[in-house]
Amino acid sequence: MRSPEQLDTIRRLNDAARSNPGTASIANVTLGFQSLPDADRFAALAAIVGFSRFDGDNDPYGEHDFGAVYRLATGGWTQERPKDEKMIAETVFWKVDLYDPGLVKVALNGSFC
Repeated sequence: MRSPEQLDTIRRLNDAARSNPGTASIANVTLGFQSLPDADRFAALAAIVGFSRFDGDNDPYGEHDFGAVYRLATGGWTQERPKDEKMIAETVFWKVDLYDPGLVKVALNGSFC
């Protein structure tokens, strides 16, 4: 179990990585994301960078390390999952994994392996 201080550190690092992709972190994308039209890719990235809708369903451990953004049938992107599935044209899931500067995965207890 992580201490509140460890959890706060992990959350702050994940928030920094998500809000500054490629600057405070190394950003990787899938071919599926890369194949989106430029306008959608940039809009989805903007929604991810600004993501703030963390709750018990998408963030059960409070680490701010996972989420989804949705392209609506009308073309706009949102953090909020529409209640009507027909309103969703595309879903992009994102994930942040915490590594030390040497790209060694962080252990579950928050320490570096």
